Amino acid sequence: MNCWYALATPTTSHTGAIAVVELGGDVAAALARLRIAPVDIGSARLRTWPDVDSIVLAMLSPTHAMLFPHAGPAIARRVIAALDAAGLTPAQDRTPAQRFPEATTDLEARMLDALRRAQSPLAIDLLLDQPRRWALANAAPHDESLRHTPHDSARLNFLITPPRIVALGPPNIGKSSMLNALAGRGVAIVADLPGTTRDHVGVSLNLAGLVVNYIDTPGIGPLRATASPEQDALDRDAQRLALEVAATADLLLLCADPTTAFLSTPPSVSTTLRVCLRSDLGPAHPEAEIALSVRNNTGLDLLTAALRDALVPPRLLADRRPWAFR
Repeated sequence: MNCWYALATPTTSHTGAIAVVELGGDVAAALARLRIAPVDIGSARLRTWPDVDSIVLAMLSPTHAMLFPHAGPAIARRVIAALDAAGLTPAQDRTPAQRFPEATTDLEARMLDALRRAQSPLAIDLLLDQPRRWALANAAPHDESLRHTPHDSARLNFLITPPRIVALGPPNIGKSSMLNALAGRGVAIVADLPGTTRDHVGVSLNLAGLVVNYIDTPGIGPLRATASPEQDALDRDAQRLALEVAATADLLLLCADPTTAFLSTPPSVSTTLRVCLRSDLGPAHPEAEIALSVRNNTGLDLLTAALRDALVPPRLLADRRPWAFR
């Protein structure tokens, strides 16, 4: 059958209550095979998808429809099985114009596609205003001052594709406790023992509107004198991997406490922030840009804002020029 489908939003239990399935091509034939009663073009109605779920069906055009089933792994499996059984083909490499036939221009289609992919709430209003901003800039095509520089556009693209933050520091200084505080839940093992975080721990965080991929690495420091040869090898591998991951960071969060020193910055990393953890134990490290105490619940809001602003500076969010989003 000449009809494709795509899961426009992931159908997993943690993404929300409703999922979105797009149909394109011979939609009428597809709905007949799926045993879903059609609706008029330009309307949306509640429908039953036999053996799958109760859904909302929206007909955008004769060749484009959207199905809104409930989200969740069990329903997702039924949805995909029914689509495949009906002979629909998973969409591959569709252009923004194909994804959004309702768009009036290619720029609007690309904006809608970027909006579909954007994970940061801060992206929404900026992306929606891009067609208007580009129209103004294109009226004077030779005036580069009317556009963001490539460097600034790359920063703004962090609003669409989450940047990577890597926390690096000596062992047993509270990096895992800081991550748990930032996440608002227990995502890293915390214990008063050296070597507790032996593997790097990754989590998605919303930092006041900017979604990031945050990685907490094992502590970098002297190996334990009492460790067995096997334990010594594990610790060496963990520290080597931590340094390799740190070299890929968009922002390196260098960590210390009042009694330890900051580690050196890998040459490949250009953006860093130094934070002194456990500041309740004494005066903050003199090189620290922020002091934080999870125990006293101080400095967390400052750290959240500093991480966000280091990746996407406020001046870029306030700038009225268009950006080369991708």
